Parts: sequence; structure tokens; C-alpha cells
Amino acid sequence: MALKQGNGLQGWEIAVTKKLIGEFRRRSRSLYREEFDDLLQECLMHWLEVRRQLVPDPGGPPIAYMARVVRNKLIDMARERETDKRRGDQETVSLDDTVGDSEDAPTYADLVDAEQGRESGGQESFDPADIRIDVTEVMNRLTPEQRRLCELLGAQGLSIKEASEKLRIPRATLYEEIKRIRKIFAQHGLDDYLQP
Repeated sequence: MALKQGNGLQGWEIAVTKKLIGEFRRRSRSLYREEFDDLLQECLMHWLEVRRQLVPDPGGPPIAYMARVVRNKLIDMARERETDKRRGDQETVSLDDTVGDSEDAPTYADLVDAEQGRESGGQESFDPADIRIDVTEVMNRLTPEQRRLCELLGAQGLSIKEASEKLRIPRATLYEEIKRIRKIFAQHGLDDYLQP
């Protein structure tokens, strides 16, 4: 049902609602993601329910009252969307999605299968995919500069001096950055996999 002027709504009702939605969408990320027309329709439907119970005032339209009703509805909608987001209802994860950004990263289904295999086997077995997942997670927490430094020192095998020259950063700064990287790896229990 399209809500338009003439279908039970007056022009000022639509104008007030559009103005308030515009203001709220600029301030609220959760409402900004919603389609403007969807918000408009939901607010106007709510207003129609409230207006039905309102005693008409021959002195003028209840613009201030309507604005308060629509504003409260938008606040409720924003809270509801934020709650849904925190609950995780809006972003479900498929078991076919990969863990991490690399091409050889395992899927969530692989993780579930590996976990079930360990539980049914009754013994703790080492799964190389677990290390890859943990390292991928830690690498995603590093800054782009820290990832670049890891690539130069690890994958490319450069020395601190060579990495310092390539990045044009003093060696003392690189040593401090390496300490930060080691700390992040240690926080995730991966400090055993770092070279001394």
C-alpha cells in the first residue's frame, strides 16, 4: 500500500515525517542503512494508528504532537536495529564462507568437521588448519604496515637492516614494531611460532 497525499494523509504529515527521517538517518548508522521509503512508510503507518485515536482540533493540525510521535517511533526503530545487530540476527554466516581472506583458508564447515573428528576420536590431534586459522586471525588484527613488515622479514627473508632500507624506517622503529607484533601473537597464544 503506497502512502501518498490524498490517501488518508495530508501534505504536512508527509513533509514532517520526511524531515524527521532525514535528520535521524544522518545521526543513526542503523537507520542510515535502511531505505528511506521503508522508514517513511513505517512511520506514517504508525502515525495513522495514533491519529485514529486523536480528537481532531479545529484550531489547527497537531504538527508538534505528530513530530513527537514520529520522533519516538524513529528512536524505537533505531534501538531495535541496534539490538538486532548486537544479537547477530542481521548478519548470518554460511558454513561455506572461508575463515580469513586467503584462497587456501578453510571453510567454517571444515572447522566443524575437524572439531567433531577430534571429539569422536577421544584424543587430541593436531590439525594444521587450526594454526592457519589462528595466524590468519592474528594477521587481520595487525596494521597494514605491520603485515608488510611480517612479509618482508618472514616470506621474503630480509634482514632488519634490509627491511629498514626498503621501508625507509629507522631500525630502532622496526624493533619497536616487532615487539608490538610479538605481543599481539603472544596474546593469541602463537608466540611459540615466532622466530627468536
